[in-house]
Amino acid sequence: MSRAARRATGVLSSAWVVVMVLRAPCGVWAEEVGSPAGILKKGQWAMEAGGGAVFGREVNPSGSKATVYQLGHRRGFGLTDWLSLYGKIGAAYLEVKDTSIKRSSNSSSTIRFNGAVLVDLQLKSRFWRHVKTGLEWDGSFQYVYLRARHRGSNDGTWQEWVGSTSVAKSMGRLTPYLGVKYSLTNFKTKIRDGSALIQRTYKNDVPVGAFFGTDLHFGPSEDVILNVETSYLGGPELDIAVKYLF
Repeated sequence: MSRAARRATGVLSSAWVVVMVLRAPCGVWAEEVGSPAGILKKGQWAMEAGGGAVFGREVNPSGSKATVYQLGHRRGFGLTDWLSLYGKIGAAYLEVKDTSIKRSSNSSSTIRFNGAVLVDLQLKSRFWRHVKTGLEWDGSFQYVYLRARHRGSNDGTWQEWVGSTSVAKSMGRLTPYLGVKYSLTNFKTKIRDGSALIQRTYKNDVPVGAFFGTDLHFGPSEDVILNVETSYLGGPELDIAVKYLF
């Protein structure tokens, strides 16, 4: 089998794994921080597809919970060997459960915001790397924007600023990593109840959380990467993606 054929097989195999996992009933979808090993070489590109989940994140007013599903396409570029820029566009679904909201048109305390647009920007920097042991340390700043706006429907705007740091260790084709992140979330909603309009702003109740993930490299050049990341920040989160380096 030629190198191109092996590479194509690796891409298709990884994509199949991601699709099978995404089909599972695992709650909702969030944005990954990513491994320190995700820092690209200068001039290198990364192409990625995947989704993430935030399941019932606790937000203020107290007792409210926010849920987000998202899926999209992500690109990365190595500005230097120690600094990478990532951007993502996609679609999302927003939901908030707030028992304090009483609607005459609907008795449910869960309000849904369909057809949201997703934009995500991230700057990742490597602080330190030890080639002999395979240890790496990085930092990241990330901005996530979700907007659901339709005439006659509920409007929701989710803005999140995330700062994080993590360490990773390469072990052959496997690179597990562990880190902490600080998040500021602002979720503005406009909820329609007949002719009435209810406006609320939600902020995350717990700003600090931990995350854990791993990269699994495929192909003879190890340029196909399956990433799985889970975290907890006022509620469980999950992200799964497949990336191709070129």
